[in-house]
Amino acid sequence: MTVAETYRGINHRAVKLRNRSTVFRIVRDVGPIARIDLARQTGLNAATVTNIVEELLAARLVEETGQGTSRVGRRPIFLEVNPSARLTLGLDLARDSITGAIVDLSGRIMERFAEPAGPWLDGAVVLSTVGAMVQRLLATLPAPDRQALVGIGIGAPGRVSFSSGRYLAPPAYGAWDGLALRQEVAARFGLPTYFDNNGNTSTLAELWFGAGQGIANFALLTVGTGVGGGLVLDGDLYHGAHDLAGELGHMSVNLAGPRCACGNYGCLEMYVAVPRVLAAVRAALMSGEPSALRAGARSADRLTLDDVIAAAGAGDDLATRIMADVARHLAAAMTNLFHAFDPELILIGRDLARASDLLLGPVRQEVQRRAMAVMRENFRLEVAALPDAPVIGAATLALREFFRAPLPDRHDIVA
Repeated sequence: MTVAETYRGINHRAVKLRNRSTVFRIVRDVGPIARIDLARQTGLNAATVTNIVEELLAARLVEETGQGTSRVGRRPIFLEVNPSARLTLGLDLARDSITGAIVDLSGRIMERFAEPAGPWLDGAVVLSTVGAMVQRLLATLPAPDRQALVGIGIGAPGRVSFSSGRYLAPPAYGAWDGLALRQEVAARFGLPTYFDNNGNTSTLAELWFGAGQGIANFALLTVGTGVGGGLVLDGDLYHGAHDLAGELGHMSVNLAGPRCACGNYGCLEMYVAVPRVLAAVRAALMSGEPSALRAGARSADRLTLDDVIAAAGAGDDLATRIMADVARHLAAAMTNLFHAFDPELILIGRDLARASDLLLGPVRQEVQRRAMAVMRENFRLEVAALPDAPVIGAATLALREFFRAPLPDRHDIVA
C-alpha cells in the first residue's frame, strides 16, 4: 500500500461493495447463520442485511438451508454459501509435474489431473503446458458450468511478482525469467487470472480451508525438493514490499554453512530439503556407517525419504541421527519466525510432514529451549491439513477476488 492509498477515502459505491463482500464472506466463514446474526456480526442495520441477502439469493450464491428455534416470533432461517454456484480453475506447476483442478466455492475439488511436466526449458514450454491443462479441465465441464467459472489461479515454484503477474525466476528457471504468465493465460482464455508462488498458494489454502482457518497470524513451512512457505498476517497473505515475502527456505541457520544457489550461506534449504536429507544419508553409508538402510532392497542412489523415515521409526541409528539434525535446523528457523512475527501457529507441509511423528516432538523441545521465556508457552506447531493445498490454493487466488466482489455492480458493466 502506498502512502497515498493510506489516506484514500471511501465513496458510497465502495461502501456498498464492501458491505456486500463482508456479508458474503461471513456467510462462508460462519454459516449456517441467520440474518439477525449477520446484522449483529457486521454492525449493519437489518434492512441493509436483508437487501444484500436478497441479492445473493437471487444470484444463487447463498441458499436457505433450514430453520432455527425462537422463543418469540418467527423462527430464523439459516443461510449458507451455495458451493456449486461458481467454480475456479487451479494449476500448480511443480519442478517436474503439473496439477490442475476444478474447485468449487467450498474448496472441494470437482475434477483433478496430474501429469509429469518439464523440463521447463523456456517460457514457450510453460505456456504450452499450462494451456493444455486448462483445455483438459475445460473439456470436462458442460457449457452451463463453464459460465460459472470466475477465474484461473496459478502457483509456481520460486519467486513470483503477485502484483505484476510476472515470474522472477531463480537460477534453475532462468530461461523463463520475466514471463508474463498471468497476462498470457488471461488473454488466451478470457478469464481473470492470478499468479503466485506455490508456497503462498499452499498457505492461502490452509487459511481458507485447512489448519489455518480462523487464525489471523500464522506461518506455513513447506519442505519438499525445496523449502518455501508463506506468512499470514492480520488474516491475509503477506507479500512484502516487493512480493518476495515467504522465502523461508533462505533464512540462514548456519552463518558458516555452504553457499546456496540463492547466493546466501547456510540457508535452511541446504539442511532440510529432501535431496539434502538423502544426500546426507548416502554420504554416511558411503563412509561405512552401519545402518539397516544398507541392507535394504534399494541401492543407496534409490533411497527415498520414506525409507529414511521408516528406518528412523524402527530405531536405526543413522536415520535417527539424520532426522534429529533436520529437527534442529527446523527448530532454529522456527525460533527465528516466532521471534520476528509472533505467529499463533506454525505449520509444516509437503513431503517432510510425513515425518511428523519423528519431528514435531524434538522441534517443539528445541524451540522451547531457544525461544524467549515469555513466548515459550504460546508456541504451536502442527502439520498442514490439506494434501492438495498447492492446487486448491491456486484456485483460491481466484476465489478470494470473487468473494471481494461477488456481484457485478451496474457501474462495472460496459455495454
